Amino acid sequence: MEEKQLIVVYSRVSSAAQSLELQKEAAKRLLESQNLVGNEDFIVYLSDADVSATKYKMKERPKLMELIRLIQEGKVRTVIGYKRDRFARNFYEFVDITKIFIKHSVEVIYTGSNEPPFKNKLALEAFYGMFGQIEGENIRTRTDDARKQYPSRIFGYIRKKENGKVIFQIDDLKKELIISLFNDFCKIDSEDHFIDMLLTHRAGLNDPKRIQQILTNPFYSAHYETKNGYQLLPHVEPIVSLENFLAVQSQINKFSAYYEGILQDIDNLVKIIPLCGKCHRFMKHRKANLLDKGYFVCSDNHKRVAISVEETNDLITQTVQDHIQSISIKQAENVILNKIRSVNKKLELAQKETVSNYLDTALLISTLDQKDKVFIPKYLDEIKALKEHHSSMRDDILALKELSEDIKNVKQLAELNFNFSHQELQQLIKLLVDEVLVYKDYVQIMLYLSVFEKDADAS
Repeated sequence: MEEKQLIVVYSRVSSAAQSLELQKEAAKRLLESQNLVGNEDFIVYLSDADVSATKYKMKERPKLMELIRLIQEGKVRTVIGYKRDRFARNFYEFVDITKIFIKHSVEVIYTGSNEPPFKNKLALEAFYGMFGQIEGENIRTRTDDARKQYPSRIFGYIRKKENGKVIFQIDDLKKELIISLFNDFCKIDSEDHFIDMLLTHRAGLNDPKRIQQILTNPFYSAHYETKNGYQLLPHVEPIVSLENFLAVQSQINKFSAYYEGILQDIDNLVKIIPLCGKCHRFMKHRKANLLDKGYFVCSDNHKRVAISVEETNDLITQTVQDHIQSISIKQAENVILNKIRSVNKKLELAQKETVSNYLDTALLISTLDQKDKVFIPKYLDEIKALKEHHSSMRDDILALKELSEDIKNVKQLAELNFNFSHQELQQLIKLLVDEVLVYKDYVQIMLYLSVFEKDADAS
């Protein structure tokens, strides 16, 4: 096939409920007007179905990326699309796509009846792209508002249609459960009480996260939240009053920081995810609820290979403590200096890349055409961020150099005591532990130090 002969028809819909037929039929009529049937070998159809341009980035739309690849390979003569927003709703993405069209001299035809013809001028097309992004944001806002006011399903309600209108009728089987939930949380008087209420067993409602979702949703008071306050939902039958709902929000706001802190502490318990000793796959962390410390089980269903998070941490901590008691000064120096060198090398490479990006952006600004001056603020922000990132890495490199000099002072190492704080011990665990292997009857903890010992023996 000769180069630059393809006609590509591109179409996209945001959800599975939408049809591509409208866009395809419009393209078919255009092709027929040019005495083409539409099934010629040089006509290619590319469609991204159920792909929202507001949710998925350009690189996450496979058929759009295939179109761009074909254009960049010099194979495309004409692109047919329904509207500009089929290609992108993000302004910057639309500009990038338009640049590709212009750079490769691609003819672009829009078949939408009210869509302005493609102009081979970036500034004008960018102007159209702004409207695409604004419309995308409006769609997202309308969708969010629709979900708040007319959810497809919601615990405690039955969605029905009466006289052509959607209404939400209380599910009598769940009504008392929801009322008691709000009443219970109105009476909370302490942080521990808050946690106890989240973990209280309720038939059909035991997940703390789901409980919070219910308690923070004004839908149960027949309202939804806007920038101007709470608005009444006349199609919803309230289960609790707005006053009751707001009282519960006050309680949640009072104790949620404490609750989030506990969740963070529990998440921090998982320092190292062990491997199953039988299949060497990472084990799964399972918990009875969000506040449970949990346990590890084999992800490949070796059911007898299991261990609690607490036991894992205790074994790791004890192993590291025992080992650092016997570690030699030379070995300690090797471990730490090698780690410092590794981190320093990564920082230097990242620093060079940042300088390169800085120079590229600066050059881009200095060579912008008059019509592209509108992009200068964006590029200046990028330069500022790059300078700050470079400065931060420079400080880190200096700190590593100072640390390296300190480590080389063997006398200081010899005087180390091993009464480590909790934070220091966690840092040592990260530094020294390579793998944790869990078997049916025992646990094997592999340390990075063993690598250095072998190197030392070999030399």
